[in-house]
Amino acid sequence: MKSSTGKMLSTKQISSKGELTRLHIIEVGAKLIHQQGFNNTGLQQILKEAKVTKGSFYFHFADKNTFGLAVIDHFSGFFRATSAQLLANDELSAGQKLQAFHHHFRGAFERMGFHCGCPIGNLSQEMADISPEFAQKVNAAFTGMTVFFTKILLQGIASGEFKQNLAAKPCASFIVNSWEGAVLRMKSVQTPEPLDNWFSFIKEIILPT
Repeated sequence: MKSSTGKMLSTKQISSKGELTRLHIIEVGAKLIHQQGFNNTGLQQILKEAKVTKGSFYFHFADKNTFGLAVIDHFSGFFRATSAQLLANDELSAGQKLQAFHHHFRGAFERMGFHCGCPIGNLSQEMADISPEFAQKVNAAFTGMTVFFTKILLQGIASGEFKQNLAAKPCASFIVNSWEGAVLRMKSVQTPEPLDNWFSFIKEIILPT
């Protein structure tokens, strides 16, 4: 295959270019889906915004649902990168890591006017009931979030910062579930109050009295 300059491209270059195109389509589509939902985002809109052909889209994705599953992986990867960065910061205590999580996502939601909410939570509400593949993907994403909070809770229990009788994994699952509920309420009132209330109650649950 030749490049736009007429030079022959190696197999490695073709593969790299293909991966960049695939990632570009996912990033553009993910933004649209986050803003307006999966079913409200048409293929033609994705193609137009990404400036790619239908053939290019179907080279990378079998259909729109396959693309949607890749979008969930994209959102999950973003959360994993953020959480890994927090977990690796040895200068922060467990409580400070929870505080940093709250401030990071509160700020992200504020920049979106408290409108769009959690993209994985949105896709769960919209698609999990009608697509087993989507349900499995979003459940895996929520499991990943639970693992993140479990690690923070275990750190806090070990250091004595959190209550010693906390059951880390069930508590982490509750944190994820209640956070998703707070984000959903945030979308309806379009203020950070539900997020701030969530964080206040989580502290009451985990901090020693």
